[in-house]
Amino acid sequence: MAAGSLSLLEAAKYGSTTLGRGVVSTLIQESPIMEMLPFTSITGNALKVTVEDTLPDPAFRDVNESWTRSTGSDTERFFGCAILGGEVFIDNYIVRVQADQISAKARQYSKFSKAMSRTFDKSFFDGTGTSKDFKGINALIDEGLGQKVSAGTNGAALTLDMLDEAWDSLRGQSAPDALLMNRTLRRKINTLARTTYSGISLIDVGTDSFGRQVNIYNGTPIRIIGDDKDGNAILDFDETQGSSSVTSSIYAIAFGTDENVYGILGLGGSFDIKDFGETEAAPGHLGRVECYPGVVVANSFSVARLHGITNA
Repeated sequence: MAAGSLSLLEAAKYGSTTLGRGVVSTLIQESPIMEMLPFTSITGNALKVTVEDTLPDPAFRDVNESWTRSTGSDTERFFGCAILGGEVFIDNYIVRVQADQISAKARQYSKFSKAMSRTFDKSFFDGTGTSKDFKGINALIDEGLGQKVSAGTNGAALTLDMLDEAWDSLRGQSAPDALLMNRTLRRKINTLARTTYSGISLIDVGTDSFGRQVNIYNGTPIRIIGDDKDGNAILDFDETQGSSSVTSSIYAIAFGTDENVYGILGLGGSFDIKDFGETEAAPGHLGRVECYPGVVVANSFSVARLHGITNA
């Protein structure tokens, strides 16, 4: 059951502790997805959502003619949460050798939060829902909760027509709020936008929630998805398209808790962030960071994946 909506940006401002505010702030600064994705807190570990399949059939009628009843059709889908987090340990030596104990701990929590944000981003795309993680966008699109646009049977170089087709795959109120891709494809869009129209750039410049510069194509911010916690590109050229195994994808996504893509946070939407202090079991200070995230696609026309793009 949904309990209410929240923005992680607001959570970072109004968290109950300095440590909690710092952890959440680092999460959203490191993850463009967590920065933009609206979240709904839920009381359990899954949310039932009615997903629209077909619309009713309005018509015209003659005088004294009866209406033909039509209701359209919906499907009830369940979207689950996973447990994301871990323990933070700071050796006594690190705490004691530095004059500011609070700063020593803060650096370690910040480091852990950075890794946690990258783990979330990885699962946002590639999560299966069967390996302790939550089900991500790719799996949900494969189940029909999203649109697919192919660059070519065996992959092909990116064109602006392909990008526009993915953009136009979203319907109704679901204009994309972001285009998600790797750095290489962002550069290719910049090049295409400069050369296709004889030097007239189709790229504008804006800022994210923290004032950092982002490129904007067709009114939609281009957001870069970087590396996972191990330093591997999350949206690398490692996807298979026909005979090619070196392709990547671009995602056009509309965010929103009404009919689009949004996050859920289980068990009331809380971030469980604790600093236990020095522990007897080991020579150091122990803490724990834990949350219960998941992803919902409430409308199959709120996300599109342009896949099979080669690095050419």
